[in-house]
Amino acid sequence: MRKSKVLEKLRNNETVFCFKSTYADPDIVELMGHLDIDVVWICNEHLEINPERIKELSRAGRASNIDIMLRRTYSNYSDLIRALEAGVTGLMIPHCKNAAMAKEIVSHVKFYPEGIRGYDGVNSDSLFGTVSMDNYMPTANNETFLMLQIEDVEAIDEIDAIAEIDGVDIIFVGPSDLSHSMGIPGDVKNPKIKAVIQRVVDACRRNGKWSGTPGLDSEYTKELIDLGVNFIPVASDYGILKTGFEQKLDELKLMKG
Repeated sequence: MRKSKVLEKLRNNETVFCFKSTYADPDIVELMGHLDIDVVWICNEHLEINPERIKELSRAGRASNIDIMLRRTYSNYSDLIRALEAGVTGLMIPHCKNAAMAKEIVSHVKFYPEGIRGYDGVNSDSLFGTVSMDNYMPTANNETFLMLQIEDVEAIDEIDAIAEIDGVDIIFVGPSDLSHSMGIPGDVKNPKIKAVIQRVVDACRRNGKWSGTPGLDSEYTKELIDLGVNFIPVASDYGILKTGFEQKLDELKLMKG
């Protein structure tokens, strides 16, 4: 079974830089992998993606050796395990509000003895049944990661309790939604947001977990690295395309005089 590049780097105390594919296109994902990017973030919270497309994205990830992290709202057990069986490397769950929710999610995505995930063993994550159960189940537990997002004011006082839960790998501060919940909408660099990030970093260090939050620009990304944040999304295909188009248009305007 394929090993996670994200977990390998985190276990080696290296910072992971994540890129987002807004368009969820397998060709873009495969290109990212061939560029030696470690992980691509696919959003299935705000965007509807059918199960066959998730399989295609996961296959593109395996083809180019890039981790696929799928953000999916937690609603039921089947939605989570089907994504894992399709071959995604990590699950990102938005709006984790308390430790009870975190425990339930862990129990659903981890095999025995860490959880109650059911065994099928014939999908892409088990190399279509070519891996034995006694190898597949512990490897799946060890080489897929679970990221929980702190995005609500009521979750702040639960950070330490969430960080103590076995099976939670990364705690991620979502500054946009958190700023709304805190009554400072859009002020994503507000000292109150930074204080929550610091609290997550500290809780993760105490409990052997990793912390994450977006690198909003180059200067801020450096600040997060210095703070000890381990997992930092830094760009998206949409953002890179938009910037590239704008730069080219500016060049053409200069040519016109």
